[in-house]
Amino acid sequence: MDEIINSPLLWALCSVTVAIVAFQGVAYFRLTKRQAARVGVSEAQCRQAMRIGMMTAVGPALGILIVMVGLMAVLGSPLAWMRLSIIVSATNELAAAKIGAEAAGVTFGGADYAKEALMVSWFGMWLNGVGSLLAVVLFAKHLAGIQRKVVSRNPRILAIVSGAAMCAIYGNLSSGTLLGGGDFVAAWAAAGIATFVFYQIAQRVEKLKEYSLGLAMIVGTLAGAAWHGLA
Repeated sequence: MDEIINSPLLWALCSVTVAIVAFQGVAYFRLTKRQAARVGVSEAQCRQAMRIGMMTAVGPALGILIVMVGLMAVLGSPLAWMRLSIIVSATNELAAAKIGAEAAGVTFGGADYAKEALMVSWFGMWLNGVGSLLAVVLFAKHLAGIQRKVVSRNPRILAIVSGAAMCAIYGNLSSGTLLGGGDFVAAWAAAGIATFVFYQIAQRVEKLKEYSLGLAMIVGTLAGAAWHGLA
């Protein structure tokens, strides 16, 4: 199966998608730099935003990298590289691949995981991403109009809905993780407490603001690892 999942043709096809993503990233960065100058955002503020984004991305990137290694072993390096360049959610992609294998009646990565099951996993991963892409194409252009109508009636509604959506997203992610055991609970609790503590300190120490979330992630990771080692 290695001649399929790591074939030169698949590497070439997946590289095209990754190159497009890289181009979009560069284009978006240049566009934001131009818009920042127009709206009066200083160069120092832009650099600070970049540092905050880079620090915040470290924790999630490490988690994605770990899952990516598992995907590479079963689905091949090029496909795992491409999918995680556009979807980002490693656990979501892994779940889609496993569902595809189960639909084919085999165990994901097992001895009976043949070419046919691999194709079903690939198709499942495609279905996993096409829904959000279609939603963006069909409905994204209407969101600005909806936002204007909501703000014109009551500006507080948008803030309430946005806050509720964020709480729902993180609550959903946390609720599934907490079922994993004591080490997951320890990581979640420690990171939450650290986030609050660093936020309070950052109100007095301005430079800590851009690193507070990244530091909270590190604290949570260390707490989870410590609990797992003691258990």
